[in-house]
Amino acid sequence: MCLTYPIEGFIFEHYDRSLWSVKGCYQPEGSLIAVPKLYDRLKIKKLTDAYAIISRYYKHYVKFVYEVGREVPVVPLNHVVRIINPIEAVSKFEGLRDEGVVKAALELLEIITDGCGCVAGLSGSLAGGYFTRSSDIDIVVYSDSSACYDLLRRLRYEGVLTSFTYGQAYWEFIDVYEGSDTRFLDLMCKRVLQGNFRGFKYTVRLVDCEHPIVLRDYSMLPEVTLLARIIDSTHSYTTPATYLCEVVSSNTYYVGLGGKVILMTHRIRFTELGEGLILQVKAPLYLTNDYNLVNLDIAEVRLIT
Repeated sequence: MCLTYPIEGFIFEHYDRSLWSVKGCYQPEGSLIAVPKLYDRLKIKKLTDAYAIISRYYKHYVKFVYEVGREVPVVPLNHVVRIINPIEAVSKFEGLRDEGVVKAALELLEIITDGCGCVAGLSGSLAGGYFTRSSDIDIVVYSDSSACYDLLRRLRYEGVLTSFTYGQAYWEFIDVYEGSDTRFLDLMCKRVLQGNFRGFKYTVRLVDCEHPIVLRDYSMLPEVTLLARIIDSTHSYTTPATYLCEVVSSNTYYVGLGGKVILMTHRIRFTELGEGLILQVKAPLYLTNDYNLVNLDIAEVRLIT
């Protein structure tokens, strides 16, 4: 697989020395949709904090992108001085294979690539070069998502990978998550895409950009409130993840009781949700001829059951 243009998982260095994380599959021509991850030596963990920095220092980048359906930070390529490809980033660690987190990251990466024959690399602080001894392992996979997810499940069953403890999930929730619905903690402890390996926390993103949802010919309701029951979670583990849902309560006649809606997310926190789960979402609703869509990444979300 040849990655000819930066997508989810890539990092770039801005001309002011800040590091940014590329978001999503769709990228406007000549620019990148991204958020800052390292600014003035400060590591940015929460998306709300990233947008606070954008609002203060990079407001001129914020533009409405029709294909995304909302305002997002769009950085021109001529403001980018260096692009970090996750696959190519692996090579810079060849001489550091005995370093703690590096050793564990390369071992896990090798287990994954050998186990499912996928194209994968390193992202996050390791790729960006700002990792410490206690940093997490961030792996991004660009092919064979289904086979890779099956492998991760098997590794969890065999004990090679272990789940978050409740305490780890709690501190991850405090450090990274927005919102206060602590019922997501139990889901975090069950998630296969996150956990522990060789004493280090890991996150694996299975990026699927072969059939991205790109909004075209749509209308938008600025805000709706829905109760949606997941009825198909086939694509719950990829980035983006999508769920086909049945509406069990709605405040708009555009999607009534029993209607169908797709919930989409690029965030790990909303991956691996099971069928039968009911979510309350308050967000814009995108109406197309083929489907109705809610983006969980810009929604107020509560876990009901």
